[in-house]
Amino acid sequence: MPEEEFLRLTGGGRVPSSVNVFLLKRGDGKIILVDAGNGGKRGGMLRKLEQSGVFPESVDFILLTHMHGDHIGGLLGKHGEAVFSRALVYVSMPEWEFWQNGTAGPQGKQVRKVLHAYGSRVRTFRFGEEVLPGIKALDASWHTPGHTVFETDSLLIVGDLLHAAALQIPRPEVCTIYDMNPSGAVQVRRRFYEFAASSPKPVAGMHLPYPGIGRIGRSAAGYVYLPGK
Repeated sequence: MPEEEFLRLTGGGRVPSSVNVFLLKRGDGKIILVDAGNGGKRGGMLRKLEQSGVFPESVDFILLTHMHGDHIGGLLGKHGEAVFSRALVYVSMPEWEFWQNGTAGPQGKQVRKVLHAYGSRVRTFRFGEEVLPGIKALDASWHTPGHTVFETDSLLIVGDLLHAAALQIPRPEVCTIYDMNPSGAVQVRRRFYEFAASSPKPVAGMHLPYPGIGRIGRSAAGYVYLPGK
């Protein structure tokens, strides 16, 4: 991307972003957490949950968009123990298979620690299935092989469909180094942008500027991000 366009889109070279997780409360009182942030010293998730009156032992379900460290780090305590003592953890079958097959490096090691800590409480799902009542799993690979968008009755939770809204919404062909299959990720981004622009539902993104909820609309040049519900 030419520097002039980069500066124009970013308003001077900085791209607002954040690391978000989302908490859903069902009508029956069940509590659902979507992703778990960084954890450790970098993560403020537990403190913010507790400020909202939600404690780890009260979380019933955790849905993972994928298993990069800034989405699963908060699942583990400082000694590698499960932070959420009774929650069931859901991840797509392609994502589980990819990391289960011995992927090397620190990221693979962290995933295996999570899988070990949660053991039989880890559940897998297929794309197109209703993971929990009212929550459907949509295929959003190729940020990772099993990256998932969750569609609820009122929201599209798009995970890491994009990392830098100021750049990647007007220019969906722009990838970050975190997209494992850049060409596939571009196709998926375009498909979900069109889906979101045609839907009355807002999008919730793990790296949209805080609080991470807005709308994707059409513009003369393509797409535009509209912060807020």
